[in-house]
Amino acid sequence: MDVVIEDKRTIPVYDEVDIVVCGGGVAGVAAAVCAARHGARVILVERYGYLGGLATGGLVITVPPLDNGINAEVRRRLEAARTYQECANLGDDPSVDGLIAVDPEILKFELLTLLLDSGSGLLLHTAVVGSLDDEGRVGGVIIESKAGRAAIRARLVIDTSGDGDLAAAAGAACDLDERPLPVTLMSTVVGVDAERALAQLGSWGNLRNLVAAAVEAGELSFDLEVRSREWAPGVFAAELCYPGQINLWSGSLFGINGIDPDDLTRAEIVTRQHTMRLVAFLRERLAGFEHARLECTATQVGVRGTRRITGLASPSLKEVFATPFADTVAKPYASRKMRIPYGSLVPRDLDGLLFAGRCMSAAPDAMVQLRLIPVCFATGQAAGTAAALAVAGGVAPRDLDVGRIQNDLLGQGMELGPPAAVAGERR
Repeated sequence: MDVVIEDKRTIPVYDEVDIVVCGGGVAGVAAAVCAARHGARVILVERYGYLGGLATGGLVITVPPLDNGINAEVRRRLEAARTYQECANLGDDPSVDGLIAVDPEILKFELLTLLLDSGSGLLLHTAVVGSLDDEGRVGGVIIESKAGRAAIRARLVIDTSGDGDLAAAAGAACDLDERPLPVTLMSTVVGVDAERALAQLGSWGNLRNLVAAAVEAGELSFDLEVRSREWAPGVFAAELCYPGQINLWSGSLFGINGIDPDDLTRAEIVTRQHTMRLVAFLRERLAGFEHARLECTATQVGVRGTRRITGLASPSLKEVFATPFADTVAKPYASRKMRIPYGSLVPRDLDGLLFAGRCMSAAPDAMVQLRLIPVCFATGQAAGTAAALAVAGGVAPRDLDVGRIQNDLLGQGMELGPPAAVAGERR
């Protein structure tokens, strides 16, 4: 490979804080809010001009219930705005059972309000492009924006980039699946007569069968695999908070490496072509879609998984549902048994760093469930709390008493499970 040598340069220090959070998706917002509420000086750095990541700009707005810890706090805000609604007519597919719908624009605003009210700092339109080394530990980040490059010094960094970008730049060990989960471009379609559409379909889950039959008959062409009878992804739809508005999952593109810009470029082109074909097909073939129009597509294609940072623990899917971890620090759902250990948020071989969201440490099979929005909120809450306690106590995250984290999270209203699962439950 041909290379060029970049000149050394001196860059200004933009800020010096206790904690810098890399990425403003829901994991990053939760981490920054919870750390700032503990009195830490925090700044969250986000490449886009809004917060929420795939949960807002990505139009992943039909999600599992928000019912524990900071998830429940966000739910109450959305309920007050009348933009939190249970999805109906989803069919008998267990992979989409119990979804709720939210308004992405209201969620953007509520997350921004939540963050600013916590006292956290915020820097938008800025990318985190590297790490600062401080005697073998992560000592901050390098950022880049239209103003150029700069540095932020920090006592602790939280990687909530989704792709483990900062951790990889800092030299943390990471895993990348050889067969990544497929990517999907989400969109919003308006002008739909849902009652007439459901009279033909029976349930929204049967939309896959309609599309699959059209593909098999040669009526519709997709350069992808349409999974009509397997778990989501695949073509799918759900009604949103307002009449006539549909959240459309417009098919799945396999074999995409979510950290390869060539692959991502191809995914953006191909999935957008598929979305246009699909909406045109539905207008012709599905009752109630005659006057439907594509209102908007997601800011970026939805990537389900890339790097998983290697942590002190890497539980399997079975373990996160069946194991009462002594170091449980996240229980995303009040009504489900899933638990996540603190070791999944602490790097195995690097200090000065925590992480949360879908770049957490876990076995590949677990990420089917651990990449979801409520899990990202919950792990962000745990990482932000742990970071603030570590900074206040002057200890490395790996040396922090897990019982202190658990007691603090219980005080924040996060249910962690039965006492046997909570090492430090000493309220």
